[in-house]
Amino acid sequence: MSNTKPGSENKSFFASKKEIPTSSTANSPTVGSPSSSSSESSSTGAQSQVNQVKETIAKGNSVLGKNIKFRGELIGTEDLHIEGVVEGVVIMKGHNLSIGEEGVLNANVHAQNLTIHGKLTGDVLADELIQVKSTAIVKGNLTAPRIQLDDGGKFRGSMDMTDTDQEKKDRLNDFKQKLVHPHLPKKGDSVKPQESNSNKDAGKSSFNKK
Repeated sequence: MSNTKPGSENKSFFASKKEIPTSSTANSPTVGSPSSSSSESSSTGAQSQVNQVKETIAKGNSVLGKNIKFRGELIGTEDLHIEGVVEGVVIMKGHNLSIGEEGVLNANVHAQNLTIHGKLTGDVLADELIQVKSTAIVKGNLTAPRIQLDDGGKFRGSMDMTDTDQEKKDRLNDFKQKLVHPHLPKKGDSVKPQESNSNKDAGKSSFNKK
């Protein structure tokens, strides 16, 4: 028989329980939560842009990168995604055009379908659908059978939704004059190379007056 007094086992048991440390991390406030949330939002926006480009490349479409600036008449025979800057005229007849969140277009546009995530200043004619997304800023006149304006998207201009095939043809004929870049020669016009002064003087006879 042991000499342990009754009740001593219980006392030692409870004493050992009190010595067990408890963790308070579950109730402690999170440190640096505002900065972490802001960094997460910025990384989310960057990731969405990367996903847009990856999806475009996966579909076999062309991409105009954010470090590229184009000025003039841009004609595409396949779908195109723009992340850079374009000024002038964009003609994508029968093909789709999309503008990324970093993309900037100062141009008149004709495309099959147009999706705008970035900035567009100019008039647009689409054969099927124009989508103005929540991050878009658009200034101009939009013409298409269907026009979709998402909540948050900024738009200033007019919308013309065509109904019949005859209306589409009429709008296209009227819009063609907007698809001519003012600083480029018209189609069919031949550009004559300018003669240099040395070439002009080569055919002249030289003589010295006495």
